[in-house]
Amino acid sequence: MSIRSLITSPSKTFAVFSAMFCFGILIGPLLVFVPLNLFLAIVFVCVLLFTLSPSAMGKSEEVMFRIAKWKWFGLLFLILVLGIFRYTQSEIPKNIFSVRDAIGRSVRVQGIVSGEPSVQGMNQHVTIRRVAIADTPSFGKVLIKMNALTPVHYNDLISFNCTLNVPKPMNGFDYARFLQAKGILATCDYPKFMDIVPRKTFSFVRSVLSIKQNLIEQMNRLFPEPHASFLFGLVFGGTIGLDKDVQNDFSRTGTSHILAASGFNVSLFTFVFLGWIIQTSIGKKRGVFVTAFLLLVYVVMAGASAAVVRAAILGAVILLGTWINRRASIHNALLLAAVLILFFNPRVLLDDVGFQLSFAATAAILYVVPRWKKNFSFVPETLGMREALVGSLSAILITLPIMLWQFGSVSIIAPFVNLFVLPFVPIMMGITLLALAVSVVWFPLGLLVAIPAWAGSWFILAVITIFSSLSIAYVPVPFARAMAVVSLGIILVSFYMASLKTMWNKLSKIISSKK
Repeated sequence: MSIRSLITSPSKTFAVFSAMFCFGILIGPLLVFVPLNLFLAIVFVCVLLFTLSPSAMGKSEEVMFRIAKWKWFGLLFLILVLGIFRYTQSEIPKNIFSVRDAIGRSVRVQGIVSGEPSVQGMNQHVTIRRVAIADTPSFGKVLIKMNALTPVHYNDLISFNCTLNVPKPMNGFDYARFLQAKGILATCDYPKFMDIVPRKTFSFVRSVLSIKQNLIEQMNRLFPEPHASFLFGLVFGGTIGLDKDVQNDFSRTGTSHILAASGFNVSLFTFVFLGWIIQTSIGKKRGVFVTAFLLLVYVVMAGASAAVVRAAILGAVILLGTWINRRASIHNALLLAAVLILFFNPRVLLDDVGFQLSFAATAAILYVVPRWKKNFSFVPETLGMREALVGSLSAILITLPIMLWQFGSVSIIAPFVNLFVLPFVPIMMGITLLALAVSVVWFPLGLLVAIPAWAGSWFILAVITIFSSLSIAYVPVPFARAMAVVSLGIILVSFYMASLKTMWNKLSKIISSKK
């Protein structure tokens, strides 16, 4: 690929500039000591040089290209600097009182619940924002662990007494760093003297979460546990209500991703619903707006995780392409999703394993599956078995360095379990949604429609339980971080060699056609 083709192609230019911004975020931790004045000086010099650069009017084509190339590389450098600068601004501000300054002290804390409480067994985890410590506003959020029976909802104002702390690493995983990527700088276990004041003002998020709670109750009427919690997680994401042992079974077999609202859920909704609604009397234009609104509702309901937000941005790009009658580039849409997420929270690139796994798995599906699929012709396409196996293998390969670095272990049997499980996932999602809709109209008929989904849930849970009991299900790897670096190097070299092979094949075809 030549420099000229990069400069003259808006699509390729966008891809390079987006990648350079992400690279700036990546190397940002190495340059956090750089003062703000230096960044401002660099930006000022770059803008000045662009302003004083010679005009291309009346110049020859070669001179015009040289000027364009000079400006293109200058803008590329400026975007790199902006990426680095954006990361440095995500550091905990100095000379500003933060919740970290109250670590180890018993204090009175006040804040607003910033998301849906996460129920885990007899406990629930609640995050608060706009934190005030001893009536003093402070920077950062606090994660609270409390009894699940305490009635706490989104946007409630709560105050309590607690000794704040910072969690310690767990099995090599830096939990404190992971929480900091979400803006959480301290935790509190079982606060005392809690006061809860519900907010009376209208909240779109709270209304959506209320609808979600009604859906959970309806699921519990349709299905017994653990099937109700499993099927709800399958459709909307999350492990609410699932026993801890069942969650561990999913983790050991490498199938936790099916309980996380992901690109598959969002893509399925966007394509299927949009394809249906534009065929109705509503029409394409209004259908796009309706789909976009429901997509926003789904994002809130699914918890707005990195995977959901990424998939929602991809869905939004698809909707925009439908609106302007132009097909979107899925590769640039993925880069746009990464840029937007990193712009608002640059710390997730290095500190949020969910963000890393989500984008790595999506990249595997986009770039690896098309190359590998032809080599698995021996696997039947019935029920999407070939697609499931190739997608699972490629995702496991690309995410292997991340798993080794973050957790120090891998699931050996994940490809085989996914081969059994994934083909049934879209079918069960569709049946579950249909059963929910029918049960609202006539509950007995909804129960009848729910039977196939219950049978599928029983099968999947049985498969996962059996495989997770094997001793080779989850294997710790010695020198895991060194192996992570080695595996990453092998993957990069393999991709480089594959790219060279592709370029050579194209060149050979051109030479053959000229002969």
